[in-house]
Amino acid sequence: MEVKVVERDEETVIGGFSVELTNESDTEDAEILYSDSYKEKMGRLNNFAKNTKEYYGILWYTKLHEDHKYLVGQELTEESKEFEIKIIPCGIYACSKFPKKYDRIKAWTDFYSEGIPQIGYRPVEQNDIAFEYYSNGREEEYELWSLIEKA
Repeated sequence: MEVKVVERDEETVIGGFSVELTNESDTEDAEILYSDSYKEKMGRLNNFAKNTKEYYGILWYTKLHEDHKYLVGQELTEESKEFEIKIIPCGIYACSKFPKKYDRIKAWTDFYSEGIPQIGYRPVEQNDIAFEYYSNGREEEYELWSLIEKA
């Protein structure tokens, strides 16, 4: 696995829809954001963002190592009260690409247990943020990103 260290110089504003997750219910609860019931909401987001391909799946702890939120959204250049907002902060990130059908749970596991440690870094746990980036839609190649610090 190739992991790059990338410095993000600017904050990125992501607007979208989220769910609360626990370690026991991650996969099935997150999938609700991609279900038919959210297609109308995502259509409104696509129209507002003027973007139908690019998506972010952002994950952050609400209670360290227990509860977290997962937001599916798009980069916004103007504010809207219709969408939940999450800021991807500036900082040093690890980034790795995965093929479109690569299992996302396995990708995250490999990224955190092998990829990041092999480059001499560890994930930042305070104010942590990690995200999936889909440049051409959710069914295509994707990238995993995590805020990191030297080990």
